[in-house]
Amino acid sequence: MRSIKKIVLICFLTANFFSCKTEKKPEIETNTYKEFLNELHKKGITTGNILVYKNGEVVFKNTSGLRSINPKDSLTLDSQFRLASVSKQFTGMAIMKLKESGKLDYDQKVNTILPNFPYKNITVKHLLHHTSGLTDYERLIDYNWKPADSTKKYILGNDEIIKEIYRVNPELDFKTGEKWEYSNTGYLFLASIVEKISGQHFSIFLKEQILEPLKMNNTLLYKYQEEADPNMPNRVFGYQTALNQKDLKLNDYNIVNDVRGDGGIYSTLEDLMKWNMALSNHTIISKAYLDEAFTPGKLNNGEETNYGFGWFIESKTEPRVVFHSGGWVGFGTYLYNEVDTESGFILLTNNSNNNLRDIVTGFVNINKSEPYKVPRLKAETVLAKKILNEDIDRGIAYYHEIKKDTITYEVKESNINRLGYMLLQNGNLEESLKVFKLNIEEYPNSANVYDSYGDGLLEKGDSINALKNFKKCYEMDNTLDYAKDKAKKLEMLIHENK
Repeated sequence: MRSIKKIVLICFLTANFFSCKTEKKPEIETNTYKEFLNELHKKGITTGNILVYKNGEVVFKNTSGLRSINPKDSLTLDSQFRLASVSKQFTGMAIMKLKESGKLDYDQKVNTILPNFPYKNITVKHLLHHTSGLTDYERLIDYNWKPADSTKKYILGNDEIIKEIYRVNPELDFKTGEKWEYSNTGYLFLASIVEKISGQHFSIFLKEQILEPLKMNNTLLYKYQEEADPNMPNRVFGYQTALNQKDLKLNDYNIVNDVRGDGGIYSTLEDLMKWNMALSNHTIISKAYLDEAFTPGKLNNGEETNYGFGWFIESKTEPRVVFHSGGWVGFGTYLYNEVDTESGFILLTNNSNNNLRDIVTGFVNINKSEPYKVPRLKAETVLAKKILNEDIDRGIAYYHEIKKDTITYEVKESNINRLGYMLLQNGNLEESLKVFKLNIEEYPNSANVYDSYGDGLLEKGDSINALKNFKKCYEMDNTLDYAKDKAKKLEMLIHENK
């Protein structure tokens, strides 16, 4: 699966972040934060912008890294980061504001608002709760959308994507309400629902109904442009370290960068603290609405999910805890809110950080007065350096050495899978195929490794063997629709070319 395109969503529970810890002097705790960050920096891990607050007061903040790489410019505490999926809670609030004003009901069918919406039984609440069954719009665009001009670089938004969804009219991935499956498509449609009902562009609605009342003056839904914007001098650009572990390159553009609803908001540490505090103090909407938003959704069989109206629900009882993470292009973000104690944690990164989980876990442990752990070196990084500076055979031999050292290195299926895609995207096709093959040898019972190997074979032009691997992936795990879709499309192409 092509997971290298974006950071994997961090949807893990950060249990008892503030409430169930022994008392500790603030200055000692602050020193521990600094010590932890110093240990990360020694390993070359850039931590971006971080803020921790307790009982409504900031207790720690730090900035580390680059705002842009060309020209090189350092981050500041006022830097505006792309929030990625952390944006979804603002979309949820926009829907709540429409409900508050009597302009929609959560149980209202979407096709009563958007007449061309082709699915009869999906409600607004299904979209909010990720239980609609809508297919992933990124996958749909990858497989179906054709540029009018192949030499032009496109940036698509809601209008173009919804037009394509209506044209293709794909089947639902599952019967509405039968399961929970994270859906960017659902939140795209929620933004368009806001626009249809309000008669305003989503950015204007957010500004007037949410951002301006809370004085979140450095937060906006950004109309994406690749180049620097003189009207937004604090805008942060996503970047990544090249496989040679020396050069830096942009990781900021994606063809769907103008989609609104599921992402696209830029903000700062200070503004996000204002947002979390507004939720704690019910200054943006009443407690009754927030109580419903912080209540887990239910499936058709009555089973509860752990998701509300744009927030993951960690704890339903006081002190309630809601959170969300985000990952898109170079950005990795995390927003944690213990709403009943006015305490929280914000992490914003832009360097394609694959240590986001480790950083969050470290801060969680510090706040629980438990020892933090310095993350292990990622196998994909050290192996890529070995492969590119020496050769693939020595790289594989080195893999068999470091996989035994579980204290120093993180060597898992996902690490090797990422390495394969990193090499593939870097133009090292033969090396990537050998890495994907290595992953099959190491994890023969994992369905995903066959899908990844199929991607490499397809890039090589070996359609027949690519098809075999896509089919094997889906046969091993019939929930992996991406492999099924690839196999179906490839079969059609092979048939057409006979």
